[in-house]
Amino acid sequence: MGIKYYKKQRAPKYTDKQLEEIPTRARRLYRMLSNNDFELIMDDEKYFLLQDQSVPTNRGFYTSDKRTTAPQVKFKRTQKFEPKILVWIAISEKGISKPFFSKQKQAVSQTTYLNQCIIQRLMPFVTSYHNKEKVLFWPDLASSNYGNNVLQYLDQNDVQFVDKKFNPQNCPQARPIETLWSILKNM
Repeated sequence: MGIKYYKKQRAPKYTDKQLEEIPTRARRLYRMLSNNDFELIMDDEKYFLLQDQSVPTNRGFYTSDKRTTAPQVKFKRTQKFEPKILVWIAISEKGISKPFFSKQKQAVSQTTYLNQCIIQRLMPFVTSYHNKEKVLFWPDLASSNYGNNVLQYLDQNDVQFVDKKFNPQNCPQARPIETLWSILKNM
């Protein structure tokens, strides 16, 4: 018959507003990148759960008699706010920054992002591997990334960055760092 089974690919789910804004923002960003000689650096953070249930092969169990299976095997225990590890990195065509790891229960704060990610990791990466005058920093749209203190610090240190109005939202296909997270998650 020629019919084969194919696994569905993951893709972002867009709102109507996002579908309207993405082409405009992506076009603005493309024009900015194509008209200048930039060394593009992008950063992102990913949260990894501290439990074996996040690994696909550990989601089920095998048994010959479900009634005699131990409860810790049979049931998946959950918490309201699962402990997780935050991993932050910046990447460019010249390499990867020193990563930042932190045990988290909530999203990263503006202060943590500025002190731990930008000052301690991004800036040394920029000065070691890039010409600072040519750098264009492309953060994701997390609120901590566009906080006043962060933007002020980047301005004071002459680091150009993608303005929020040019940054396409929910567009992982434009950010290779999202592919890296996907690969790591599936390991």
